[in-house]
Amino acid sequence: MLGQHNLSSQKQIELLQTLNFALYKKQYPKDTCGIIERKIKLLEQTKHETTPTNSNLQLSTKKGVKVNFIRVINCLCELSFFTDKKGNDITKKEVFKTVGNAINQDLSTFHIDLSATKSAAKSDMRNTLAFFEQMYAKQQEINNK
Repeated sequence: MLGQHNLSSQKQIELLQTLNFALYKKQYPKDTCGIIERKIKLLEQTKHETTPTNSNLQLSTKKGVKVNFIRVINCLCELSFFTDKKGNDITKKEVFKTVGNAINQDLSTFHIDLSATKSAAKSDMRNTLAFFEQMYAKQQEINNK
C-alpha cells in the first residue's frame, strides 16, 4: 500500500519501522510485528538491488539512441529473453528499471517513448525498421570478419 503513494523505499522503511516500534510498545502479537519486519527486510533488499551502479557505462547522447535502445530492449522482452533469478517471468517495468540502473539511465518512462514512436511508426514504419536493418547489416559485417 505504501508503494502506491510514490514514497521512496527509504521513506517506506522508516514509516514501517516507526509502525513496528509502536506495535511492539502496544504489545501486539509477535506474528503481526514479524510481518512488518519481513516487509522492511524486503524493502531494504530491493533498495540495495536497485541502487544505481557506479559504472562508467552510459548511453550515447546522440539523437535517437535512447529510443532505439528502448526498442531493442522492448523486442527482447517480447521475445521472452528475460526472467528473474528463479526463471520466472518478469515485467517490462522491472527489466527497464534493472537495465537502466546498469547503464546509469532512467528508463522508467520507456512506455511513453515507445508509444510516441509507435504512433509515428503506424504512419511510416521505415524509421523503425531502419535501425533494425542497421543492426542486421552490422551483424553481417561482424560475421564476415
